[in-house]
Formats: sequence, C-alpha cells, structure tokens
Amino acid sequence: MELALFSKELQNELDSIQHTTLNTIKQSDLSIILCRNLLLKFKKYVVRNKFTNVNSEIEFFKQIKQIPFSNLVYFSELRSFETQFPRGNLEEQKKTINKKISKLNRFFIYNMDFVQYIEQDQVYMDDRYFTKAYLNNFNVTHSKYYYRDPDFSTSHDLLLAKIKANKNLIDYLEIRLKNVGRLNGTRVKNPFKTLQWTASKSAAVELMYALDEYKAINYGKSDLKETAAIFEYIFNFNLGDFYKTHSENKSRKISRIKFLDDLSRGLLSRMDKDDG
Repeated sequence: MELALFSKELQNELDSIQHTTLNTIKQSDLSIILCRNLLLKFKKYVVRNKFTNVNSEIEFFKQIKQIPFSNLVYFSELRSFETQFPRGNLEEQKKTINKKISKLNRFFIYNMDFVQYIEQDQVYMDDRYFTKAYLNNFNVTHSKYYYRDPDFSTSHDLLLAKIKANKNLIDYLEIRLKNVGRLNGTRVKNPFKTLQWTASKSAAVELMYALDEYKAINYGKSDLKETAAIFEYIFNFNLGDFYKTHSENKSRKISRIKFLDDLSRGLLSRMDKDDG
C-alpha cells in the first residue's frame, strides 16, 4: 500500500472542495469526513503491519499522516469557530476574530521550542517525537477535543498537526477579518474558476516574491500572505508552505530564479518572432 499516495489524493480532494464549495461550514463538513475516512484506513494498516524501520515510521507520523490529521484538526476548529461566530454586530465580530488570533498566538508561544524545531527542519529528536515507542515519555498538553491512540499516535504527532492547523487558521482569520458580515464565512464566488496554474509551485513562488520585491502590488504595502491568497484564488491551486518553497528556491545550485529566467527568454523570443 502506497500510503503517501493516499495522502496526496486526499489533498487534491480537499483542494477541489475548497474551490467548489463557497460555504465554509459545508466545506468543513465535507473535508472532515474525508480526513476521518483516510485516518481510519491508515490506522487499520498500521495496526496490521509493522514499519520496516525507524525512518519509515518517522516518515509516516511526521509527513504522511499529517495531511489528513492536520486538516482534520484545522477543519474541526474552523467549523467550531464559524458555528459560534456572532451575527449582526460587526464590531463584536472583529473582536471575536482578534480574540481567536490572540489565543492561537499564545499557543505558538507556549510551544515555542517545538515550533522552532519544526520550522528549522531539525531531525535529531525525530525518533522520540515521531515513533510510537516514546508516546508516554513526554508531557505534552493537547486539546480536549482530541486524544492519543497508543496504536496510532506518537508523543508529538498531534502537536505537529495542531501547529500546521493553527498556522492555516491564523491565515484564514486574517482574511476573515477583512470579510466580516458574511454568514458562515461564505466566500464570494470566484470569477476566475476556469483559470488554473499549470506551472510548478516553485515557479509561482518565484513570481510572487519578485512582484513583492518590485512593489508591483499595492505599491509594496501588501504582505506576502495576501499576495499568496490572491494567487491561490485566481489560479485555483494551493501554494502550501510558500516560505519553505522560497527557501528551497534560494538553495538551488544552478539557477535560483529559473522560472523568471525562462519567462524572460520566452518573452524575448516571442518579440523576435513578432518582429519577423
């Protein structure tokens, strides 16, 4: 069984729901079902089969399981937030959003050491954080809405899922703050639904950072998260962790701006043909 393939297919399904379902609560309901179903499939497989080695176990709990797991946490929290969101009073709505953002920021401060471990791509504790053998060796605080299954959990896989989910939730809330008054977070129908980004994510990130550096959007007053949201909205795709992608682009040995170089050459070639 290729577990990573199942997670990739799930992500594609979640992206499709996001682009076709305007109501956030409905989107969350559909996504939660998909995530739960895949986690159940994963659990059955893990219970019946042993990991071939420690590295494969780490990969599963740190990477593969995280796609359905972090999305389950995200859409569960998102649904809870939207169902309890106040109606009518715009100032009260803004207050509710800001209060939630503050709470999420406290979560990141409280778990600062592990957050930095993940963001800096550290691996020296992975065998303890992401294998079942050390499940009870760490005193980790978790949300009351989730629990750890000894057959299907490690000491930190839930914490990692919450970090990923809460990052996405903060991004959502920042956009939500600009759209207060819309029932259940309903989004405006995307007039660009027929457009699809068909180049790579790294190419999109190159272009996005170039536009930001050139101050081509809002005179440079927009932040990267806003620009990323615009890219995703117009071109119907998920940029994912674009900060990490930018870091990978910078570490290239041949060309750090391959897409922009190709764009420039392509445009010059087009102009030469037009002149001919």
